[in-house]
Amino acid sequence: MEFIKEFDSESFSEEELNDINECVSNLLSTIAGEQGLDRELGIETDGIMDTPTEEAENLITLEIIEKIDKYEPRVEVDDIEFEYNDEGKMVPKIYFKKREANDEED
Repeated sequence: MEFIKEFDSESFSEEELNDINECVSNLLSTIAGEQGLDRELGIETDGIMDTPTEEAENLITLEIIEKIDKYEPRVEVDDIEFEYNDEGKMVPKIYFKKREANDEED
């Protein structure tokens, strides 16, 4: 699945932003179940793409937020919008912001 990522770049150093972008890109481009040692890593798309558009958007939004919360402690999802490419495929545009210190989990 294709994704567009937008980061609040003023909150991070360039090095940190590059690292976060790489980690988020790896997470979002991995299909859940592909990673041998952590089958939950990645985005679960089974059963989502065949649902009505509004329901698919809701399911993908929930999946993205849950996975970012679990696997990337430096950022949180601020918003998700959906665009559609020329082929009609859903392309989530995800806005990230720096996770507040009191929001971080141990």
